[in-house]
Amino acid sequence: MELLLSFAGCFALPIVIVGIVLLAIWIVRLNKADKNKRVQKRFEQLSALRKKGITAPAVVLSAKNGLSSGPDSRSQETSITFQLEVQPEGRAAFQTTLQDWVPGRGYRYRADDIGRKIWVTYDLNDTSQMMFEYYDEDRKHILGRPLFEKLEKRNVGIRKTGEEALADILEIEDLQVTNIIERDHLQQTILRLKLEITPANGSPYQAETQALFANTSLYKYAVGKQVYVKFNPQDKTQVAIVRSAE
Repeated sequence: MELLLSFAGCFALPIVIVGIVLLAIWIVRLNKADKNKRVQKRFEQLSALRKKGITAPAVVLSAKNGLSSGPDSRSQETSITFQLEVQPEGRAAFQTTLQDWVPGRGYRYRADDIGRKIWVTYDLNDTSQMMFEYYDEDRKHILGRPLFEKLEKRNVGIRKTGEEALADILEIEDLQVTNIIERDHLQQTILRLKLEITPANGSPYQAETQALFANTSLYKYAVGKQVYVKFNPQDKTQVAIVRSAE
């Protein structure tokens, strides 16, 4: 009998461990499925609100953290209750309470964020119908990134088929539209460059372009430096950076 109990005990612990692991996996998958449903529902609600409402800046009067979800800081969402002063352009400012799930990194959600600027979208006829859009410091990325990606898609074709020329850099501007991974981990910057381009056949002319650069190579793309570019012969204003002349 003792031998039988000992034999059964040898299997009991592994079975319990396997059961715990399977339960943990099931809980993680369930939470992920719930989050995906919530994100999809929120996207649909926000899209519908944008069609009938307006997007406006708002100043945070107070902010209280609620539940958080997400396995790590990059995919985390936090439920926040904001006290806001909404400041729509051309309309009277008003105060309101907004509770919404806010995506992003957890350290950004501080209850003492008084004075921080965010953007919200709301129904003009019912201001209680309001949703969080983004923090003001993310505005350039949210609005500018799609435009950059569209331009970069065009530039890929120009680099393959365009005519090469030497160009002088006249102006540069950090567009501040890199995402978190590019900015914090890959150390990259998206710049707008104004160039004076000298084709092999033709007169020099000026044009602008945008490109993503590694921060370690930014010194090669300063005002006064030269770069090689390719341009579309059918529309010389369409220019893509190829490489530094250094």
